[in-house]
Amino acid sequence: MSSSQPTDIPPFYGAVETTMNALRLIHAARQGVIPRITRRLNDAERRAMIKSGAVFVFSVEESGIKRWTDGLLWSPSRIVGNFLVYREINERTNSRGSHKKLYPTDEPSRAMSTSEHGTFKPNGLIKKTITVTIEGSDLHLISYYTSSDQHSGKLKRPTARADIMNLPMDPRLFRSTNFRVPPKVEKAPDGTSRLV
Repeated sequence: MSSSQPTDIPPFYGAVETTMNALRLIHAARQGVIPRITRRLNDAERRAMIKSGAVFVFSVEESGIKRWTDGLLWSPSRIVGNFLVYREINERTNSRGSHKKLYPTDEPSRAMSTSEHGTFKPNGLIKKTITVTIEGSDLHLISYYTSSDQHSGKLKRPTARADIMNLPMDPRLFRSTNFRVPPKVEKAPDGTSRLV
């Protein structure tokens, strides 16, 4: 795997909507098509890089980062498919029980737009994370976006990048048992298997 140091621009700028989007980006990072984070970001890099559309990929072994930190305050995690999703909050609440109503419904679209309890930061960031194990190595993808940017179409999808989409991706790289919702594998007309 090739490596790169953090720069002034995020490794990928766009939206990660599906598990397949995440797998394509992680695979592209492993292949050196998009850079990976190889060390913890400093405060100035965090302020410059962590914004709507920023997507970061890193491995624990290569970066030494066991826990991603960004200096922002987040709601408790919410499981949405294979992702953990967090909402940026204004301040931490004092009692443990007060967090349980941050997501008043099991419907992800409703949960992501609800701020009736007043703890979500207005037009705050949403953080979406996934960890994928490939050949015994944990690779983490962290995506930041605002609800308005995602719904407006401002953020491009990995499908808009031919360099990412044209990378052959062997389904055997990813163990389906590692996913709450495993990606589907189908046979192509030429007899090869592919993830869909």
